[in-house]
Amino acid sequence: IDAAGRLIATLKKKATAYGQTGVNPDTLETLKQALHHDASLEREARRQEMMSCTMTFTDLVQTDKVSIQNFNDLIRATAMQGRAEDAMEIHNKMKMFGFEPDSDTYVALMTGVTFSNRTLAPEFSRQCFLTMRQNLITATEKVYGAMMKAHVAGEDLTSAFALMRKMDDEGLKPNVVIYTTLIDGLVKANKLQIAWDTFYEMRTWKLIQPDEVLFTVMIKACAKNAESEKAVNMLDDMRMCGLYPTDVTYTELIHACAKRADMAHKAFEFYREMKVQDMPLTGHLSEWLLEACGSKGDIGHAYTIVQDMVAANIPLNRRMYTSLIQTFASAMRVPNVTDQEQMRNLRFAWQVVADMRSRGVMPDTRTLNALVQVYAAAGFSRYAIEMLEQYEPLGCVPDAHTYKFLLEMLGRDMKDVGRFFALWQHMVTHTNIKPAPELHHLALQVAMDSRSARRTVSVMEDMLAAKVFPTVDLIDRLAKVGRTVLEIHQLVGQFIDLNKEVTYRRAKRETDLVKLQIEEQQLRLAPDGLTFETPTPEQESRTRYFDSMKRKGLSDRPYLPYEEWKARKAKGGKYYAERSDRKRVPLVGL
Repeated sequence: IDAAGRLIATLKKKATAYGQTGVNPDTLETLKQALHHDASLEREARRQEMMSCTMTFTDLVQTDKVSIQNFNDLIRATAMQGRAEDAMEIHNKMKMFGFEPDSDTYVALMTGVTFSNRTLAPEFSRQCFLTMRQNLITATEKVYGAMMKAHVAGEDLTSAFALMRKMDDEGLKPNVVIYTTLIDGLVKANKLQIAWDTFYEMRTWKLIQPDEVLFTVMIKACAKNAESEKAVNMLDDMRMCGLYPTDVTYTELIHACAKRADMAHKAFEFYREMKVQDMPLTGHLSEWLLEACGSKGDIGHAYTIVQDMVAANIPLNRRMYTSLIQTFASAMRVPNVTDQEQMRNLRFAWQVVADMRSRGVMPDTRTLNALVQVYAAAGFSRYAIEMLEQYEPLGCVPDAHTYKFLLEMLGRDMKDVGRFFALWQHMVTHTNIKPAPELHHLALQVAMDSRSARRTVSVMEDMLAAKVFPTVDLIDRLAKVGRTVLEIHQLVGQFIDLNKEVTYRRAKRETDLVKLQIEEQQLRLAPDGLTFETPTPEQESRTRYFDSMKRKGLSDRPYLPYEEWKARKAKGGKYYAERSDRKRVPLVGL
């Protein structure tokens, strides 16, 4: 009776809604769901459904939904839960009961194990491939894609590219999904230049158009090097191809813009676009937004983002707390900041640390580095250096960023040459930290400011050993301050020789890559009896067009410089008079 009453109430409610809107309520609900549809949320829901699946082979057989596709889904869910042996057992039972596995069955096995155990994935995928060969199942693009994904997850990029060549040898053309898998592995391994070379090769030589996922991966590569302008250009390229950014694309764009203070405003603009499109706020997105606040020192935006996180039930983690502390450190370097505001920012930074520890989140090296930045920005050099003593009690070790902040404070802000080189020597001799090129440049600048030839030569020798070249401004200063120092002239000559060697190797590598692409193209054309000299249909059409113009005499016209052609086309002037005015009869001889 209660069920019947609820049904009648639901029907009355739908009838009332139909009378008010004139639209079928079911259709209206479907449209609302379509408007708020998000691919990433759908994938996450699918993943959670797979992870919570408890069905067995017997349970599936007892239902009326027995099919190869459902068995494949069950194998994938079982493998994703880390039960590779159970997934293989389902595969064996399929064969036992007359359900012949297909290529998608082995794809489900590979992808499931890749998700649950990346270390085991490469070896397991090769075993699945051999089993397919034994069962006389032809490998498809999806099979090779799953194998490449398994090897990329196992950090075996060499084998992944070898699989792509094997795939090409068997007559299967790599598609955009294959290239996305490989390029994403290169980006995660920080082999960014090879990733960009592969991307350009795909578009130039293979004539494959990127999709939204590949553009997102390339924007992630831009974020690795904080190339914000390049990331924004990739977004424009994506839109010119008729594609639209997803929430993951916006997240990587914000990540690329968050690392630079001059581009942090673009991160907030992208966040507003996401809010307009009803895209969800996630944990990773919150991290990059707070990092943008830390780069710019925008306390107001940081407060707003924390409020949005509280509304979305997203807890603050260690990285977010660190970004909040960096926000107060960057706010101290804002022009015209008062001493009172600096002390307030310092007090707020320690309040963030207190809240962090009260919630059971212990600080790490990044957090302590942010506190060092706070003291350095406020001008409290003694407290900033004393922070080094707090690392060991908290189980942390100073890293390259720690010494970078302290050296910049001593060398650039305070011009304290003595303490700068004391800390520099301690970093070089007592730690395993390799200074970044920016620190080498700063050390060379401070050495020249100290007017010490010995220090300048020592820093230049360290730069030569690390293959770090001085900047243009530093070279101009060296030409002035080192014109009478013989050792500096000798080191400059060694830098020139090193630059020649590095340039030659880079040019040779690029030339070898172009030659390799040409040879591969020749091999592709050879089975069809074609060569590079064989004209394409476009070239043949172009030749016919110009031959037709030549027969009509249209190609015999002289090509004029642009300015002269423009003057001939303009109304008025000498050329217009020659073309339009009536010729006068000469009066002489009449």
